[in-house]
Amino acid sequence: MKKLFLILTIGVFAGFLSSCATVMRENSQSIPIKANVDKVDIKLVDKNGQTVFEGQTPTTVNLKTSLSGYFNPQKYTVIASKDGYKTQTSVIDWHVSGWYYVGNLALGGIIGYLVIAPITGDMYYLDEEVNLNMTPIKK
Repeated sequence: MKKLFLILTIGVFAGFLSSCATVMRENSQSIPIKANVDKVDIKLVDKNGQTVFEGQTPTTVNLKTSLSGYFNPQKYTVIASKDGYKTQTSVIDWHVSGWYYVGNLALGGIIGYLVIAPITGDMYYLDEEVNLNMTPIKK
């Protein structure tokens, strides 16, 4: 009985440690959006074409880093417009966290590499901020 308890305890502990990106990161991230002029109208569209936010700069938005599914990171497009300025687009792209590689390698987490982190999406992070450089329309 003690041996079974020890095996189960080790298994559960290894399962928790096998996904460092999941422990260290969340599936959402706050992204500040700024522009070189005040009150720029912005619209954020996800990779599926769904509008997830509309507002004005400066602002901070809370965005999901991934969608439900296996290895399914999220990506966003910012569309910025203001009267007298050219419309700008910017991409908020995804990246893989170093915790995914180092944490799972150090702790021997094949389960973390191939199951837990890819399903939860916690292995991804987004660009840290968006700075829009609006260009005036020449008349």
